[in-house]
Amino acid sequence: MVLGEGRGLKVVQTRLGVARLTHCMRWLGLAKRCVEIATDYAERREGFGIRLADRESVQIMLGTLCADIEVGRLLVMKAAWELDRGGFAQKEVSMAKVHVANLLHRAADTAIQINGARGYSKDTVAEWIYRYARQARLVDGADEVHRMILNRALAGEGRDFWRWDVAEAANA
Repeated sequence: MVLGEGRGLKVVQTRLGVARLTHCMRWLGLAKRCVEIATDYAERREGFGIRLADRESVQIMLGTLCADIEVGRLLVMKAAWELDRGGFAQKEVSMAKVHVANLLHRAADTAIQINGARGYSKDTVAEWIYRYARQARLVDGADEVHRMILNRALAGEGRDFWRWDVAEAANA
């Protein structure tokens, strides 16, 4: 018996956090690939005499994805840091999972939008990523479940919900 009677779920949850983060890392890589697919096409394709890459709307779409990917990376790193410290990182993992799963869906949608009909065909991997991205919001717990976890943590921790013990870890 590990951890005692009735504590088996804690053992499972310890492994779930790490597994969820590996999914997030894969999803971040796929989101970056979507940006590459969209950027490559936008640099080559012209519409009404202007390269797509020179259109503000395309620049805004890609710039937003770049920032959101970096936010996802930071959320994953923070969750991994908390796990490395020996914590369960439940709220950190939940934040990363919800953000990155939704980001992947937006990245695939943007790649398809910029590529037009080509993006939804089998000519690019964006079509497959788009189908794959939908399940990311369900795997390892639906978004709504993770948001309830976050709300429960907020209710239980109050203002400490936002606490990040970086200074304490550095001094240890």
